[in-house]
Amino acid sequence: MNFLNEQLTEYVENKIFPIYDKNEAGHGIEHIEYVIRRSLEFARQFDHIDLNMVYVIAAFHDLAHHIDKDNHEVLSAKLFYENETMKKFFTDEQRQIIKEAIEDHRASLEYEPRSNYGKIVSSADRYIDIISSLKSTHSYIVKHYPDLDLNQMIDHAYRHISKKFGPEGYAKSYCYDKEFEEFKKAVEELLEDKYEFAVKYMEVNGIMDIKEKAKLFAIQAHMGQVRKSEPDKPMIIHPIGVGQLLESFGYDDNIVAAGYLHDVVEDTKYTIHDIEKEFGKDVANLVMGASEADKSLPWEERKKHTIEEVKKLPLRNKLVVCADKINNLEDLFLKFEKSGERDFSAFKRGEEQQKWYYTSIYESLITGENKDLPIFERLKDILDKVFYKKEDTYLRDTIFMDNKDYYAKLKQLHAMKVELQRLKSLCSLPKPFVIEFSGTPRTGKTTTINNLYDFFKKGGFNTTIIEEFTTSKYYKEVFKKRYKDVNSTESNIAIIEEVTKQLEDALNSDREIILIDRSINDRQIWNYRRYVRGEMPEEQYQEVKEKYRSISKKLIDFLVITYAEPLTSLRRDYDSSLALEKRNFLNLDNLNEYNNRLKDLEGLLETSVEDSILLDTTSMSMNDVSVEIASQIMPAMRKKYIKSFQQKYDLK
Repeated sequence: MNFLNEQLTEYVENKIFPIYDKNEAGHGIEHIEYVIRRSLEFARQFDHIDLNMVYVIAAFHDLAHHIDKDNHEVLSAKLFYENETMKKFFTDEQRQIIKEAIEDHRASLEYEPRSNYGKIVSSADRYIDIISSLKSTHSYIVKHYPDLDLNQMIDHAYRHISKKFGPEGYAKSYCYDKEFEEFKKAVEELLEDKYEFAVKYMEVNGIMDIKEKAKLFAIQAHMGQVRKSEPDKPMIIHPIGVGQLLESFGYDDNIVAAGYLHDVVEDTKYTIHDIEKEFGKDVANLVMGASEADKSLPWEERKKHTIEEVKKLPLRNKLVVCADKINNLEDLFLKFEKSGERDFSAFKRGEEQQKWYYTSIYESLITGENKDLPIFERLKDILDKVFYKKEDTYLRDTIFMDNKDYYAKLKQLHAMKVELQRLKSLCSLPKPFVIEFSGTPRTGKTTTINNLYDFFKKGGFNTTIIEEFTTSKYYKEVFKKRYKDVNSTESNIAIIEEVTKQLEDALNSDREIILIDRSINDRQIWNYRRYVRGEMPEEQYQEVKEKYRSISKKLIDFLVITYAEPLTSLRRDYDSSLALEKRNFLNLDNLNEYNNRLKDLEGLLETSVEDSILLDTTSMSMNDVSVEIASQIMPAMRKKYIKSFQQKYDLK
């Protein structure tokens, strides 16, 4: 580099380059040297270019990446502009051009660089080989998103590469760069097949995992297929469940991979030769053992053939078959328990034929094997529950001896919860599931909150209760004093602001379910009551109504409002208390007004949350209130989990 100022390069190499050790690998010194080399090459395409300026722009362009990745171009430019040594090498006019060029180098910026210097370095700051690009992307993801699992990493990388280098990608070159054009074409071809992209990503970054590769292959193979018995669920839920089940028993990677792939040959366009080519003979053999040879044969003939063939299989093959049957039967059992009906209409044959087939398969699996293997015991247990009506007789005949109807309801709720547990094992929700409770006193609200907390917590869900703000210590000792001189409307709006902040703080925790007593929509009801009374101007009411409706839509997933005939609520209050004194707030006028306002607001509340229940508890016991509310909340949660699963794997 004899055309560069030696004092300048010496300073940069000794004082600036070491700072890049603080950046992740994708923006470290190797990247900087790469950009410097390409920048100096591109500079030849322009007239009247100062190579020392080009060199410094490239040397400083990512200097502040470790400080703030999202604003690093501005901070890097500032570090250059304030550098006293740089002032000795460049005029104020040159320094301004260098500063702007550093600010303009990011590909994602929506404007064109302001000078040729900016265009040179912006063009040079592009990878021109897939391996470097995938490595850089992975390095960035690992550093800034350490909690992502492998599939989420791949999905993040795919979206980033697509957005940057895809057909409509924002990465542009302002210089003639044949290599970059060839690179973009190669990237676009790779992006056409997400499975191929995932394999390349794992290979390049040394994280190839045959289990994950098999899962990704199965996802692409089963794309668009749904479960026969539950068409709102993607088909791939079953193979993933089988793979995870095998992994939970500690079986080797090839067996787990075969679990993910076990339905590919039967139900997709891929052949056993495709499986062998991608995953080797051992995995192909395991998949073949779990596949029916000829699906064109009549059902009975196919099943008899399968029963006989399973007897001859080695244990490793039997494990895949066993896990498949367990997953199918456990899903079927939950469906029966949820509905309370033994419905086999989704199958080609009825209950007796299914009972014969699954029982015979079990016998074939344990032939010549230790039937006490945990995986065989699990199959036997679910087989007995589905076809031989095995159940917990202690609960049925002792605990619930005199309350069989209530026991039946609890079994339905339990099945719903177990299904949610299974869905949770496949994916997490993007945010905690938030259930807001409102309603009049003595209508089952508090009892239900406590019952649901216990119900979900015992089911392994990280659950919390946010108590009512207006009964909290903070409200009584701090808030009321702070707002003692404002009118009731302003105070109520301030309360909404507080409960919103309270909820937003909880959403940033590790909770999975949040039960909140009187939050945003409860305050909406109070606002409306004040508006109807003439205590809030219509313009102000309409403004806050829309504002908090939008906030509720974003934060609240399910709204529960309980109410009752006013006299029933009052009687319940007296029945639950020893006190005979007259109630101040809990009176017939207040209760009637509240109930009437609910009817007026039904339309608003329905647009404030995705799912809700407005429940008249007048003729219901408190236990029945909890059962009814739980039975409506869990399908909404189920829907959220299925949607999250589809998004996680980018299912069409």
